Amino acid sequence: MTKIAYPDYEDLGELLIGSKILVSPAEVHGLISGLLAAGLPSDGDWMSQINALINDGQGLPVEIKKQLKIVMEATHSGMSDSLLGFQLMLPDDEVVVEERTEALAQWVQSFLVGFGVVQNDLNKLSEDVQELVKDFTEISQLSSDLDDDEEENEQALFQVVEYVRIGAITIFAHLTASDSDQQQPTLH
Repeated sequence: MTKIAYPDYEDLGELLIGSKILVSPAEVHGLISGLLAAGLPSDGDWMSQINALINDGQGLPVEIKKQLKIVMEATHSGMSDSLLGFQLMLPDDEVVVEERTEALAQWVQSFLVGFGVVQNDLNKLSEDVQELVKDFTEISQLSSDLDDDEEENEQALFQVVEYVRIGAITIFAHLTASDSDQQQPTLH
């Protein structure tokens, strides 16, 4: 399994806030994951897409660009990993479950934004991908108003995170496989 080395969640959050970029690390990672899953090449002009979406097209500080490049490389590596090494960039398990639930909803919302920037006609996609996008849309509406049973909330969050993780990998695999199928020359 590929070791995914994201920047520290809290440090990246402080860097973003310090630069007056009002998105969470979960939102940034969701956006990058959505762009990649939709077929945007990791070596393409993804930084301008990110810049436009999180900073209104204003120039991003050098340190943030450096951290986003690390996030992009780790995300692409994880999504490409045949052993399913991709992980969502979310707050640590020590953070209260309500905050982690909110971060997951933000991650999924941002994934859908990134995905929609690249893929604007869902009808052209496979039924599996369409169903996952529909499920992600429902998950993006998660509420941080949870039951009183902490253990049950933890288990439910774990299951949803795992579903989203595998769903993102599946979407990436479907769209990168169809892209490579289209690029393969036909032999006669």
